[in-house]
Amino acid sequence: MFEDMIYQEEDLKRILTDVKSGTVRLHQVDEARVIQSMLHHIGSTDAELRDQLIYTLFFRFIIEDELMTTEQLTNLFQTTLKYHLFHGIGETGTDTVFTRSFSTLLLALILYQDRQQRFLSEADLERLKAKLSAYLECEIDTRGYVTGKGWAHSIAHVADTFDEFVLHPQLDETEFSDVLEALWSKVRISTIYVHDEDERLLNPIFGLLDRGMDEQELIVLLEDLPARLSVHKQELEAEQYWHVVHNVKTFLKSFLVKLNETDRHALQTAVLLTLKNV
Repeated sequence: MFEDMIYQEEDLKRILTDVKSGTVRLHQVDEARVIQSMLHHIGSTDAELRDQLIYTLFFRFIIEDELMTTEQLTNLFQTTLKYHLFHGIGETGTDTVFTRSFSTLLLALILYQDRQQRFLSEADLERLKAKLSAYLECEIDTRGYVTGKGWAHSIAHVADTFDEFVLHPQLDETEFSDVLEALWSKVRISTIYVHDEDERLLNPIFGLLDRGMDEQELIVLLEDLPARLSVHKQELEAEQYWHVVHNVKTFLKSFLVKLNETDRHALQTAVLLTLKNV
């Protein structure tokens, strides 16, 4: 019964192409079926369908044109958290990463709109924080661009979602440390970041600083990095260890660049000293 409600990818692509071009309006098609199909195919390996049509039109429907009701958005939020965010979690090199990764982007859009209309409950937002943190910890498929299938970019995309989340007034300052620790856990991984993941991870960290997070929390983490790397050197194969070192150094260099635009001199000094010691 449910499958009968879902458009096949080719049919959905044709409909969304017409909607995107303005040939038809969303209200002129079976709106509920289209949106349900968009969510179902959110992780399609067809990059045009996934990225240029489904995500782009979710952005238009939710943010630009505000065509979706708060009830629709709440249902999307609940369904995405329950069925899509952890779809295939623990796999690497498979296509399930596209579903997980683009689900985080959809959650970011819903979060943005919730900041404007406040339709999500406090419990919803607490659940989201817990789920995003768990997802970030569990995600091991860190590929950026996948030949023939386009962007997976799981770490960059979830960082974008955290970037939106730290702007939410419901996030209390007592929760800043939890968010920082979740993001920091992906700085020291043993697969090389090559598509600006370091910069995307930094955006929500700077968002936390802008919200008033104490710089000392970051300084403590920075001072601990050389010791952490020493442990990795004992535990990892040489190639994996040097991948971690590469990621840490790239992250710290990006950190310095962003700090050059601020007056956070103590933090700048801490990053520079850490970079010299790793």
